Amino acid sequence: MKSRRVKDIEAYRNPLAAEWRQETVEYVKMAATPMAMQPTAYIRNSRANMLHGQVSELQVASVHDGETLALALSWEGVAPPGRDFPDAVAVTFPVRGNPILMLMGSKNDSIHILQWKAGKGVRSLLANGIGLSDKGPELKIASRAEEDGKRWRVVITRVLGQGANVAPVVPGHETKIGFAVWSGINDERAGLKSFSLDWIPFAVDA
Repeated sequence: MKSRRVKDIEAYRNPLAAEWRQETVEYVKMAATPMAMQPTAYIRNSRANMLHGQVSELQVASVHDGETLALALSWEGVAPPGRDFPDAVAVTFPVRGNPILMLMGSKNDSIHILQWKAGKGVRSLLANGIGLSDKGPELKIASRAEEDGKRWRVVITRVLGQGANVAPVVPGHETKIGFAVWSGINDERAGLKSFSLDWIPFAVDA
């Protein structure tokens, strides 16, 4: 996967912008997180006979202008207002080392997460293992979302560069990226989600 360099990022902040139609779209296969990996016994027992992780594909495109990275994310499935748990999507990057994405990193190999929730916007999180995520580092992030009743289109932006516990995303270098989607109509939250099984190489144009 690649983030193409463009002259100006501003138009790309709109998920419906015509500019996105000229960008390469990657189709990321998603899978349900195994029930054995759910962080609590309550979830494992109460949801044992219920399906989760029904979003099987996420469409992704990316550009940057040397200062800001923009990721366009799109998937089918829109929960109506008033659900206890909103639709959500997350982008993950390794902070350091070689963390295992499926295990959400470890104490020494953290994962930086940018998670968007319908009606709430995007936030920064830091994960050090399954069920061990907390408030992440502060950095300039933003989001904008549109839906047509069938499909979400979300753009998440973050400043490029690196810092304390900020995953390094730097022009001219390659990192890795992962994704997760929560379906509000299915009351998905925490470990109940669809996710990309492994890291995907992510190159940022110089």
